[in-house]
Amino acid sequence: MFERCQTPHDIARLLRHRYGLPVQLLAGRPMIVTGSVLGAVVMPPELGRSVLATLDRNFTAPVVADPGERTWTFLVAPPSPAPPLDVAIRRFLSGHQVVVVPGGRQVLLPTTDSALGWHWAGEPAPGVLRMPPRSAVLNAVHQVTGTRAPTP
Repeated sequence: MFERCQTPHDIARLLRHRYGLPVQLLAGRPMIVTGSVLGAVVMPPELGRSVLATLDRNFTAPVVADPGERTWTFLVAPPSPAPPLDVAIRRFLSGHQVVVVPGGRQVLLPTTDSALGWHWAGEPAPGVLRMPPRSAVLNAVHQVTGTRAPTP
């Protein structure tokens, strides 16, 4: 996908036009900022693979893998307004190495098709950006881990 990109601007333009991502460049790196339009949930790749397989087929789940696939970052539609997560839920997620990225944080985007760089673990569908709700990804974590979601 990135074979024709020669500069970071080419990559940013491709990500904007192909997927509708609100890409910015920071020090020559394409990234997005979490907030009211887009959120992120980070988890280990082993858990991420199961979560991705569990999500309803109606959800396109863009997932960014870091070099070496130490983490997977699910791009999600945040709740609006985004209430803070309950302490019990944060504790549960932390126990599974899952982090809900707060608003205002930068998330790096793919720059290569190779696993040696930032790449798609779950490529979004071309066109208008469609992401699963954050709640769908967190519910899939609960389902995959076989635990009941803590109640607030």
